Amino acid sequence: MLGCSTLRIIACLALVLIAPLAHAEDAPAPDPARIAAAKELMTVTGMTKQMDGMIAVMGEGFRKGAQDRAGSAAANALGSEFDKHMQRMMSYRDQMLEEFATIYAQRFTVDELQAVIDFYKSPTGQKFIAATPELMQAGAQIGMKYSQKALQGPASPEK
Repeated sequence: MLGCSTLRIIACLALVLIAPLAHAEDAPAPDPARIAAAKELMTVTGMTKQMDGMIAVMGEGFRKGAQDRAGSAAANALGSEFDKHMQRMMSYRDQMLEEFATIYAQRFTVDELQAVIDFYKSPTGQKFIAATPELMQAGAQIGMKYSQKALQGPASPEK
């Protein structure tokens, strides 16, 4: 059975992944040129690869948290369930990417999207893209560190 903190982690992950989609459904569809530019931006930045990396980092963090709370056997079982859920969710990858493109297209003009695309195609932009998985991993570790602190109770006041 899942522990309370495990359920909180799953709920937070679900909100992170689902909340942006709710916004996309409420707004009117942007023009096709904006959608095309948004899709190009997602291609240039390797969004699909980033999604895969994010899921791997989330899975690693989930397993670590489960192992810390419930031990190896439970962590393996929960990890397997997490993987199955993520696999089912990622079967909607194309639809998710379409909605992500809509979100970008609603927020930015074609010229703005093109400026961002140009940046990501530059040497600095390529360096940023290459560093993103490492930055995500480091950020996940920071998040896990403070999640553990939060689970231990409120912070004591500074003296």
